[in-house]
Amino acid sequence: MFHGLTPVATSCRRFAAENSRQYLRINDRLRLEELLCVSWDVDGTIRPMRRESRLPVLLIPAEMQKNDTEEAIPLLPWFEAVLTETPPAERTGWAFNPLTLQSKFKWGKRVGRLKPQRVGRVMGEIGERAKVIVAPSNPKTGRPIKYASSHDLRRSCADRLLGAGVPPMTIATVMRHASWQTTRRYYAPGDVQADAAVLRDCLGGTVPIKSGYSLKSELT
Repeated sequence: MFHGLTPVATSCRRFAAENSRQYLRINDRLRLEELLCVSWDVDGTIRPMRRESRLPVLLIPAEMQKNDTEEAIPLLPWFEAVLTETPPAERTGWAFNPLTLQSKFKWGKRVGRLKPQRVGRVMGEIGERAKVIVAPSNPKTGRPIKYASSHDLRRSCADRLLGAGVPPMTIATVMRHASWQTTRRYYAPGDVQADAAVLRDCLGGTVPIKSGYSLKSELT
């Protein structure tokens, strides 16, 4: 959804460009406030863990869970790729440390580590400047156009996993949902064309697909 928006990200003057590119590349299932709570070694935060002869996971502390239970979830390959860009000697403190351009280049008043609310506003600005529309306007209800936001990275992550053929229950686990129904309803509604293709493969459909044809005229 946000792929290829580096020029737009760079144009957001209030945010260091590499921060924007990093968040766009992560495309993870974590909410923004959770993503900014990922650390290498800070107690009570989300931390990447890798034990000997086992695949890497993200450890979610109980206090950050709705069910108040500590949970380990699979670490997605593209998330792992971003994390491993940090040299081993520098893997301490926060995994992601967004800074404003003012802080980076010491312009004027320096601002500390940005809060999720401000990062979210900047990500929304990127989506709007890039004209990435996730919901059209509705004149009847007065609802304006909805442009892509940071939370849409979470939605597009579920859609990306579904498109890659990841089993539904695995996607639900990755998204930390109790059931696939929740994931499907809010994050991965599916692709009707893909479903139609599966039906044709299973049932041996032989009706040719023509561009611009009238379904009614073909079937009557």
